[in-house]
Amino acid sequence: MRNFLLNLIFLSPIVIHGQTWFTTGQNADLMVSGVDFNNTGGALLFNHPNGLASNGTNLLMCDRFNNRILIWNNAPTVWNTSPDIVLGQPNFTANNPGTNKNQMNWPGNVSVAANGKLVVADTGNDRVLLWNSFPTSNGQYANISIHLPTISPTNIPLKWAWPWGVWTDGTRVAAVATMGRTILFWNSFPVSDNQQPDYTITNANFGTPRNISTDGATYFFVGDHNAQVNGNPGTFFWNSYPSITNQPYNFYRNEWIKGTKLTSGQLIASGLSHIYTWNTMPTNSGSNPNLSAAPSCYDNGDGVDVVGANGRIYVCNYNGNSVLVYNSPPDSLNPNPVFALGISNYNNNTLDSIGYIQNPSFSTDGTRLIITSDYDKRIYIYNTFPTSSGQMASQVISTQSYDLAPWDNALYNNTFVAAGKNRVCVWNNAMNLSANPSQIFNGNIGSATLNDLKGIALDNRFFYLSDRSGNVYIWNGIPANNSVNPVYTLNLGNVQLNRLSSDGTYFCVTQQSPGAIYIYKVAALAIGNTTPWKTISGIGFLNLPSETITFNGSLAIANSSFNDVLLWKDINDAPDTDSIVVLGNNSNSSSNNPAIGINRLFMPGALLYENNHLWVGEHKFSSRVLRFASQSTTGTSDINIIIYPNPATNELNITGYNLDDQGILQYNFIDCLGRTLMSGKSSEKNLKISISNLPKGVYLVKLKGNIWYTQKVIKD
Repeated sequence: MRNFLLNLIFLSPIVIHGQTWFTTGQNADLMVSGVDFNNTGGALLFNHPNGLASNGTNLLMCDRFNNRILIWNNAPTVWNTSPDIVLGQPNFTANNPGTNKNQMNWPGNVSVAANGKLVVADTGNDRVLLWNSFPTSNGQYANISIHLPTISPTNIPLKWAWPWGVWTDGTRVAAVATMGRTILFWNSFPVSDNQQPDYTITNANFGTPRNISTDGATYFFVGDHNAQVNGNPGTFFWNSYPSITNQPYNFYRNEWIKGTKLTSGQLIASGLSHIYTWNTMPTNSGSNPNLSAAPSCYDNGDGVDVVGANGRIYVCNYNGNSVLVYNSPPDSLNPNPVFALGISNYNNNTLDSIGYIQNPSFSTDGTRLIITSDYDKRIYIYNTFPTSSGQMASQVISTQSYDLAPWDNALYNNTFVAAGKNRVCVWNNAMNLSANPSQIFNGNIGSATLNDLKGIALDNRFFYLSDRSGNVYIWNGIPANNSVNPVYTLNLGNVQLNRLSSDGTYFCVTQQSPGAIYIYKVAALAIGNTTPWKTISGIGFLNLPSETITFNGSLAIANSSFNDVLLWKDINDAPDTDSIVVLGNNSNSSSNNPAIGINRLFMPGALLYENNHLWVGEHKFSSRVLRFASQSTTGTSDINIIIYPNPATNELNITGYNLDDQGILQYNFIDCLGRTLMSGKSSEKNLKISISNLPKGVYLVKLKGNIWYTQKVIKD
């Protein structure tokens, strides 16, 4: 057996990784959970329709994640009627973001007047675009652009930005600055770029005001996703069109809605879960709707909107990725639409056809890519890592039957674990995730209270959980039952935690708010040292981080609110800005608008490193899964690096290598379980390393100088 091992070692090729690492602002090279880069999949494949408009005849729709506005000159009467015009893109296939007046970045809403004038909330570009006449060609340039941060007063605490709702009657214009919590009003249609509003409304009860509903006279209401009235989404109502600065609202209603007055005089509005109809305009908080419908196919969210056109009613189905069409207002007895624009069966989701995964989180066993989604309550398994964009999962497994909404997951040594809300599921055989979990923990494990689980990790020593409310719980392996207390509880205070990760050497805790990263050495935890080895906090370029991972002595942070990923090739250098690499942006800057593009990111929330690739999962407002490739080559070589003797007993000699740009060689000794048992750095050209304290066995010796180099060595 000994001779067999020696033959394996000396006959195996020397593996070399000539690596230039990742580069700031580089392109992603592959995308799943979507069609491809700059590819919508076609005119009728919608990706989160968010806003509707009509002059009574036509239909306009914000196809938000595709960075475009679709226009039907006559509102469609069947599900597969193609649009006539697209704005924001040169054709119906492209979806790149852009900042010119013929481009868009995540448009939020649209309004059209009877005279053809058009206004668009170009949310991701922080501007309002205006057309003086109804567009007649694809990609037609806007006439006017109003950039909200540019026109913001200098004496306000938060600049105006992120316009979400807009309205125009062809003369007046109103727009919502979600950032800045302000409604802006122009008494006449703007005639120049960055024209100042005539008056504004702010209110202490505004949280993140979103869209506008009005006829310009008898009603005006604004939905708010984070209204400060009672902590719930809600809507602020004015009983007439506001005409003065800071005009108070007349009443407030729970639930964020957007609506329109039908030709019948009824008010119809779409909400987060229901479609409502009032026979007369509500004038106080006690004016309840006369009709309410909750179609099973209705899966809304941030895209509430409804319009009437040509005698029909069109309702945004944001997460269903279609537009529901009715001949009359729906009610509880007749909730279903006549058809859904964009798909033949209104019960289906168009994005299932392209393998769309909402809020992805990753793990791998080195061969398979496993992705979980809390929103979909699913596990997606790719039997091999995707090699081309648009690749579908090999297997999709629902977690509905055991009520798991997995926010985070981990895989170690064929054990798969996933956690979300107050539930943890454990599979002892990760090769069969279609089976019911081997263990389910719900509500508590010993003294650990499970309220809103945001992180889970597993390695050869510990099992880890983080609750959003600031506690990290650590057990010696997976608990045998729900009465086992954690061996450590890390209470980080009144903070909000997110995902956890461990590579067996480093255990990373990501604190989302206020933004901070805590990195522990697993070996130190094993001897009772619960003090972080490294803390990254108080950094201006860190904002709502979601996940931190380590790999090969490197560090990566998903920096969700600044829409980038921060990398350090050497974890010891973090958070030094001189050593940082930034994906999704051209610098470590807070002025990075989100964007759905090949070299841009929108709320990166999850990370995975495998075989010189970094996988990034976007959350909430995009949900793409992107792969970034380090600029590296792998092959065999008869270069002059020599590691001897092999087998070795007490001392190992390493010669023939070149140091890196900082004059350093790094080395790691990794055992057959993937644990790094010894590591270090040297500036010597010929290195002697004592290995007398290493247990006998087979090791991978990984060197990082001007190249990566790996060789198997036996400790005798």
